[in-house]
Amino acid sequence: MKIVINNTPLDKEIILELIDAGQLAAIKYVRAQTNLDLKESKTIVENLMANPEYYDGKSHTIAVVSPDMDKNIETLEKQSSNGILYSKPNQVKKYVLIIIAICLVAALYLVLNR
Repeated sequence: MKIVINNTPLDKEIILELIDAGQLAAIKYVRAQTNLDLKESKTIVENLMANPEYYDGKSHTIAVVSPDMDKNIETLEKQSSNGILYSKPNQVKKYVLIIIAICLVAALYLVLNR
């Protein structure tokens, strides 16, 4: 009998045989076939161990939680906000303007003291 998880057909007989041989082999098989994470693959195998008729032939969709990239970017910005290279563009502009102002004052001082 076939079960369908995330539009991927799996042979339930093979999974049950692998469960009898060892749970790890069954988890590896499910993970390789469905491209799910280890946790989701383990949950599928454990559900089949507890009840071989758990997946009743209907298509099942298991949501995979992907990391939120915006949160990762915000944490990286917070961690690296101590240098000019990693600063925000407005801060870089401020530093450039300050350096230009210092150079102009120094040049004006040298010209007037000749």
